[in-house]
Amino acid sequence: MPMLADLDQPVRSRTKDLLIGAACGIPVVAVLAWLLLPSLMGSMLGSAGDYDERLRAEDAYMQAVCTQTYEPSRDEQLCTCVLAVEFPALDCRQPFLRWSLDRHQERCSDAEVRKASLSFCSCIDTLDGRIAEAELAGESIAADLQRVGKCLELKDAFTLPDLLELAPAAP
Repeated sequence: MPMLADLDQPVRSRTKDLLIGAACGIPVVAVLAWLLLPSLMGSMLGSAGDYDERLRAEDAYMQAVCTQTYEPSRDEQLCTCVLAVEFPALDCRQPFLRWSLDRHQERCSDAEVRKASLSFCSCIDTLDGRIAEAELAGESIAADLQRVGKCLELKDAFTLPDLLELAPAAP
């Protein structure tokens, strides 16, 4: 609130205070940016690179399944999508997760595999049960299928079967 005495004196210039603040603040901000930005950019670009690499590997795996080891009873739903699009890892995510859940469920039915990967197989069994219930009820299974990735993060998780294991038996 201005006082009567303030009316006689001119307003003090704030330019000097602004320059002092800038002189102190700019070096501090520059040092923080120099320390933090490279690690932040590295983590963002690194995780994007890892994600891109994983998607390319999934693309190659899906296309190999559909072109080299195709078995209609097992792979029809997945390959219908994979062969119709350019980037199956992005466009066919739901059919691939369903297909991979079924493959993991098949491998977990082996007693020795189950014993070695008990928590992973328990996670897969739980998801398979939820998805079966949701399909019977006519509900969406998309959210449960996304949880397959969480099961794959467990320490005792195993990868999808090798293409040689998926090859149909010769007649």
